[in-house]
Amino acid sequence: MASSGKTCAASVLLLLLALAVATAADSAKKSITSEPKSIFSRPSGPIISRPASEPAIPRPSAEVDVSATCMGSLLELSPCLAFFRDAGTSKAPAGCCKGLGTIVRDQPACLCHIFNHTLERAIAVGIPVNRALALIRDVCGLTPPRNLMASCANAGAVPPLYVCPAPST
Repeated sequence: MASSGKTCAASVLLLLLALAVATAADSAKKSITSEPKSIFSRPSGPIISRPASEPAIPRPSAEVDVSATCMGSLLELSPCLAFFRDAGTSKAPAGCCKGLGTIVRDQPACLCHIFNHTLERAIAVGIPVNRALALIRDVCGLTPPRNLMASCANAGAVPPLYVCPAPST
C-alpha cells in the first residue's frame, strides 16, 4: 500500500513538473508579446464556492493495483529521453535498452502510450514514433509482439498510463 502510494505520488509529481515546465515556457512566450500585468491584480469575475450543505464527491474505496498501470514500467525509459531529444544520435544511452527490454518483455502493451502519444503529452517531451520504433528494433535489437500495433488501437487492451488511489480517510 505504501509503495503504491509512493509510486503514484512520484508519477503525479513528474507529470506536474512537466506541466510546470511547459506552462512556464508558454508563459515566457506570451510575456514577450503581451503587455505586462501586475502580479498583485485581482482575478476578474466572481469567486464561487461550494455551499456547506452540498455533500462532497464520494471517493472510490477500491485499492488501485499500480502494476496494472504503465507509469512504473515507462519510467524505465528515462535513460532513453536523450535519444528522442537528439535526432542526430544513433546510439542508445546507457541503461536505455535494458529498460526498454523490460517493457517489451513484461508489459509490451504499455508501448502503445508512445505510439498513441499519451506519454508524450503527459511528460511534455516529443517522442517521434519512427525514432521509438528505430530504437526498439534497430538500436536495441528488440522484437515487440507482432500484433502490438493492432492492440494499440483497442483501448481496452492497453493498461492506463497511471491511476492514483483514492486518499484514505
